[in-house]
Amino acid sequence: MSVTKIILYSHGFGVEKDDRGLFTDIANSLGDFRHIMFDYNQIDEQANTLTVTSLHKQADMLKTQYDILQNSYPDATIDLICHSQGSIAAGLANLHGISKIVLLAPPTRFLDSETKLEQMSKRQGTQVQDDGTVSYPRRDSSTTIIKQDYWHSRDAIADPIALYNQLAQNTEVVIINALNDEVLGETNYSMLSDKISLMHLEANHDFKDNERPVLLKTMKEIFNQ
Repeated sequence: MSVTKIILYSHGFGVEKDDRGLFTDIANSLGDFRHIMFDYNQIDEQANTLTVTSLHKQADMLKTQYDILQNSYPDATIDLICHSQGSIAAGLANLHGISKIVLLAPPTRFLDSETKLEQMSKRQGTQVQDDGTVSYPRRDSSTTIIKQDYWHSRDAIADPIALYNQLAQNTEVVIINALNDEVLGETNYSMLSDKISLMHLEANHDFKDNERPVLLKTMKEIFNQ
């Protein structure tokens, strides 16, 4: 069977490729597409750990996945859906030839790594090794491991909005802002390019619970389903 429409997914920080079920639900709601999800991070199921990859390496991995799809399905239309920090990876990759990019709850700024680490250290059980590696316990009982290369790549992102505006020079970009975002807090899109469509949903960062159906309905409208 020929493949004519593909959606490639770029997940957020410290999660696996399905973005804790967010991408799976989106994929199940959208027909007529082949859905491609992949992991940025190194996952050790036996140790129940996830080691975070630097943002620039994530961008390289996204480029590789896109190149594979282009080579395998040269006549297919390829769209991109990103969540949270997955939007940064997409901005750094700046893929050309993408038909449409949807950014879900993308960050508009980054705290510097020192401030962010101070916040994370408040969670009981967080450990910081001599080389700066952080072991961060998650609420699902797993541990996220964050090494220096991630912190350095994070500090190199001066202006996320500029990355999104750059994407809009080459393709259609839609941003869905979560108005009740408990992770990012207040977001400022005032410097966003007028080429980008900005939508607002009464939702939390992961579009969970009662807010998920509203997101899925919106995604169906965006993709003309």
